Parts: sequence; structure tokens; C-alpha cells
Amino acid sequence: MMHPLTKLYVQKMFRQKLIYIFFTCFFTASFFYAFLISTPQMEELLNINIEVVGRGNFPEFMMRFYVGTVGILFNVFLLTLYICEEDRTKILYQPLLHGESRSRMIRSKICVAVSMSMIFVLLTAIINYVTAFMRWGYEIFERTAIIRTAGKYLVCGIYMSCVALGIITLCICTRNTWKTIFVVIIYMLINSFICNTSILFLQKIWIGYYPNRWMFSYEYQGMPLKEMPWGICVMAAYGIFFYQISLCRTRKIDF
Repeated sequence: MMHPLTKLYVQKMFRQKLIYIFFTCFFTASFFYAFLISTPQMEELLNINIEVVGRGNFPEFMMRFYVGTVGILFNVFLLTLYICEEDRTKILYQPLLHGESRSRMIRSKICVAVSMSMIFVLLTAIINYVTAFMRWGYEIFERTAIIRTAGKYLVCGIYMSCVALGIITLCICTRNTWKTIFVVIIYMLINSFICNTSILFLQKIWIGYYPNRWMFSYEYQGMPLKEMPWGICVMAAYGIFFYQISLCRTRKIDF
């Protein structure tokens, strides 16, 4: 049974209008993109081959836009509204809500935020498959492509959950919306640099390297099974680290 605090924060999260605006825009963009890339003019302009990026490969092709940039920016704006604005209005750390501790309140918020990150990746997959079906019909349900794409969405869901934990940690440490957004933008620049550099050791221990590699280096291919355990462990280690820092910082804040 869902904890009362968790249930309360789920309700508060779903009241955020940004969620509905974002996914409406994402559906619209995916819908038009599915049809526009089929035109000779767009194929030439974007330098793509519709036979490669269309049909069963379309959901995987569209995933890069969410996981690479758009989804992270969406999460940072949503979570800063969810965490920093409550801090600004002095309701984030109020103790003794029905006898609950501050740590319990923060854990409930973290649980909701991380769960939402996974759900948002699932919603992205549904939107991409719906728009692909509207364009290509049953051609998109090619078994191998679905299994491959589902695995990549699952891994990217884990990555986005760890990123959400990092954003929450920033919110708690900075207690400022714009500082948090600025740091996340810096992270995206650093992530791009590390993923494209030749410093192998740095890449092996970087949270964003493996999702980026599996999305681009192995696009439309199965993920390398021998890399997956280490890559998932690296992401999980960052997630655990962010979680512990969040709880530790919460206990030390002078209310």
C-alpha cells in the first residue's frame, strides 16, 4: 500500500501543468516529424535515409531527442519547481506533518521523482510508437526491433532516474532554481565532451557515457551484453551517491 506522504506527493506532482504541456508538445513534434521525414525534401535537408530511421526504427530514432537533451531539461525545470519552489515558500522542510520526519518527507519526494522519471520514459516510448503506427501502421511491430528498443528504453529509464536524483541533490544543496538549472546545463556540456573524447578511463566511470554509447554507437543494433552490467552499475553508483548526499544535506540544513 502506498505511504500517505508518497500518495500526497504523487498528487502534487501531477498538478504540475508543465507535465501536460511538455507531453502535448512532444506528441505534436513526434507526429509531424514522423510524416515530415518521409518527404524527399526533408530527407535531403536532414541527410537521413527514411528506410533506416523510419518504421520499426522510428521509436529508437526519436529516443535520442528525449534522453540526450529534451528530457533532461524537462526534468530540471519540473524538479526545480517541485523542490526549489517549495523551499522558497518554506513548505519543503516543514517538520512533523502527521508526525513524519523531514528525512521521511524527502525520501517520499525522491521516490516520487525517480518513479516519475521512469514513467516519463515509458510515456515517451508510447508517444513514439503511437505516432509511428499512425504513419507506418503494423510495419513498426517488427519483433527484433521492439525487443532491442525496449531494452534501450529501460536502460535510458535507469539513466534518467539517476539524473533526476542528481537534480534533486542540486536543488537541496543550492536551494536556488537558477543555480540548479545552470549546473545542469554545465553537466550537459561536460557530458558531451566526455562522450566524444578519447580519455577511456574517464568515459568508463562517467554516468552519461554508456547511455550515449548505446544510443549512438549501437543505434539500430543490439546493446553489447558484456558492457551492460558495468554500465548499469556505474549509473546505479551515481544514483546511490546522489541519494545519500540528499539525505545528509537535508539533515544539516539550518531551518
